[in-house]
Amino acid sequence: MDRVRKQLHMDAVYELGLTGRNVNVCVLDTGIFYHKDFDDRLLEFIDFTKRGSMGCYDDSGHGTHVCGILAGSGRASRGRYQGIAPKAGLIVGKILNRNGKGQMQDLFHALEWILENHGRYGIRIVNISIGIPEKSDSAKDREKRDLLHSYIRQFFQLGILVVTAAGNLGPARNSLSILGESTQTICVGCHDGNISFPNSKKCEIYSGRGPSIYSLRKPDVVAPGTEIISCSSRNPTGYIKKSGTSMACPIVSGLAALVLERYPAISIENLMAKIRGAAIDLEEPWSKQGYGMVDGEKLFRRPGP
Repeated sequence: MDRVRKQLHMDAVYELGLTGRNVNVCVLDTGIFYHKDFDDRLLEFIDFTKRGSMGCYDDSGHGTHVCGILAGSGRASRGRYQGIAPKAGLIVGKILNRNGKGQMQDLFHALEWILENHGRYGIRIVNISIGIPEKSDSAKDREKRDLLHSYIRQFFQLGILVVTAAGNLGPARNSLSILGESTQTICVGCHDGNISFPNSKKCEIYSGRGPSIYSLRKPDVVAPGTEIISCSSRNPTGYIKKSGTSMACPIVSGLAALVLERYPAISIENLMAKIRGAAIDLEEPWSKQGYGMVDGEKLFRRPGP
């Protein structure tokens, strides 16, 4: 994460005093392990795979890693592996098993729970670092796909930003996860994270590609996602390296949390426009990079809402 923060020019952002404080993000994933870097900021954990609340756990490690990228304080590494919004609050829903697999019904239960409880927990962002391939049975089921879009529309109407991963089934055209196809989500692809950027302008070959049926610019943006070091689910002070659009997604959720901290009353339309408008064009096809590579300094250099 030290490499990522440098690449995204985050020092200029933190000089503004932004940390994500008082902004709460719901992460739907494999769960969360109580790593030292989460301090006391885990506000709720619900295991939708077992239909109830239990003590927090993560039998995969994927969700813990994602949460660390988004909101880890870096306390166990003296700040080296600090996440993008290190004081944001976390609400975590477990919808995937230890192998990263899940059922659409569990996702729907989680989305319904958010609609019912977003006010109680002050949820402003939902991070979904999972992929539902276009060719999957779930994607082909029109009723399920329509229901998914219905939930996304409801979140949008409530001013809740949904940030999704593009999926790792690239480079084929239309290999985007259907979670990110709507214009009412921010869908995130994966840059290789090369620190020599912008001299290295490379989106990972596996990063899901658009366009979607709703937009030519899909994914919306890309972020570093290769060999990202973040919180381990096996050691409360340990870290581990992972790669994928799943790792790029919470970087954008973290940036969104910082924008909401600075501009609490910003509309969801303006929030999404700021994220897209502050991206750096990589001169790649729209179906590969969307609006380009996110950049923290550019995001906050632009005028307010």
